[in-house]
Amino acid sequence: MQISQKLFLAFVGLTSIVLIATLSLARWSFDQGFLDYINSLEQERLASLSEDILTLYATSLPAVTEEAESVLGWYKLSQNSLNQTILTHSRLPRIPRDNNANGFDKPPRPAGRLAEQPRQGPRQPPPNMRPGASSHRGGPPTGLYSADDQYIAGTVIDKKVDTISYPLMYNQQVIGYLYSNPMREIVSSSATAFAQQQRWTSVGIGLVCLLLASAIAWWLARFLLVPVKQVMLGVSYLSKGDYDQRVMDTQRADELGQLMANIDHLAMTLSKNRSAKNRWLADISHELRTPLSILCGEIDSIKAGIRAFDSTQLISIEQEVLRMKHLVDDLYELSLSDVGGLRYHLTTVNISESLDSTLVSIASSMHEKGLTLSKQIAPMLFVSADVRRLEQLFINLLMNAMAYTDSPGNIDVQLTSQASTVILTINDTKPSATEAECEHLFEPLYRQDTARTRRGSGAGLGLTICKNIVEAHNGSITATPSLMGGLCIRVQLPLLRKSI
Repeated sequence: MQISQKLFLAFVGLTSIVLIATLSLARWSFDQGFLDYINSLEQERLASLSEDILTLYATSLPAVTEEAESVLGWYKLSQNSLNQTILTHSRLPRIPRDNNANGFDKPPRPAGRLAEQPRQGPRQPPPNMRPGASSHRGGPPTGLYSADDQYIAGTVIDKKVDTISYPLMYNQQVIGYLYSNPMREIVSSSATAFAQQQRWTSVGIGLVCLLLASAIAWWLARFLLVPVKQVMLGVSYLSKGDYDQRVMDTQRADELGQLMANIDHLAMTLSKNRSAKNRWLADISHELRTPLSILCGEIDSIKAGIRAFDSTQLISIEQEVLRMKHLVDDLYELSLSDVGGLRYHLTTVNISESLDSTLVSIASSMHEKGLTLSKQIAPMLFVSADVRRLEQLFINLLMNAMAYTDSPGNIDVQLTSQASTVILTINDTKPSATEAECEHLFEPLYRQDTARTRRGSGAGLGLTICKNIVEAHNGSITATPSLMGGLCIRVQLPLLRKSI
């Protein structure tokens, strides 16, 4: 199964679960709310009914004391009038019966005037007013009870189940109660039809929403997979070694767009590294081929008897061998530096003294080449460094300046401090280098002159080794055109402390 199908099924499944849960909760909430609404109407009906019953109660009272009101009031009223009052306050549709003119059930036949009955015993409900039976066909059963919970009129209410009660207050006294059974389920045909209509409406809405969600899920799955497929295509290009293909989508600014940009950057980096490797192999081959060609030529000349094997030829052969040894040593040291194989024993070093001693050691070589050395060294500047690697850094930088400075020329060396940084600056006179060339000076085997005119015994690895040494000491090194007409090398190292 493809990932697009899995995404589509996942979206549809999740949507279906959420939709079913939402519709089920909405249906349950509707049923409960509908019944609560009907029961709240029942409370209002009982309140309206209580007003009419209290009016009948007040008009039937004789001029007696308040203590006798609760005793005599209900027995002055006929049960028929109370039943008729209860019947007329039904708010639900009424069904005609026995061709009664008013459309109501016939009220129970009264057993005579209640006032003529003995007052000691409670009233007995009519035969058709059994518990749970409605006094009319339209509304819920309603019963009238006295304050001491004795049946008076209406329907006998079973109080063991849930009931709705409404107290009857007269002269700030409870003289009776109205009881009604609340609806716990929909029983009428109209309410049932309405509930079924709402149920089918909910099902229809759910199906429409599911179809809409399926369409959106299908589109969303395809939309999300487009950049994923592009990423997979870019990775396949990389695995095949094709680093020139690009998958970047400039219109995307999300995580997938960032992933595409990273893949493109990785492709450019791999392409650059492959080009650098090929160029480096070509440069190494060139650097080794030159002394080897000279050696082979001189050996062939000696073997052919063209040249005599004397001290002059021996010295010439020795120079070419030393040139190759120097190149191999540089390559080995550079490889160790790149993989972190060079060991650094950091100690507190007076960089001012170390630089000054290095300048003294090569002063004679500069003078022989016709170069003038000027220096300005701030005293007692200390750094945390490896003494041997630090001296190697100075020698490589100064030898590079000597190799690429025409005679007569000047080399200016300055060592200063600024804030928490030691700054070494080496300026020389022409020839110079452009800004673009300065960016490549620290690359392995890079030479400023494309004709590779040999200015010395170096192989173009000195500045690369210098960069690795500086970075190992948490510093930085840059090259820019010098104001003196040549090149300016600037080295920054963390200052450990100043002398007092």
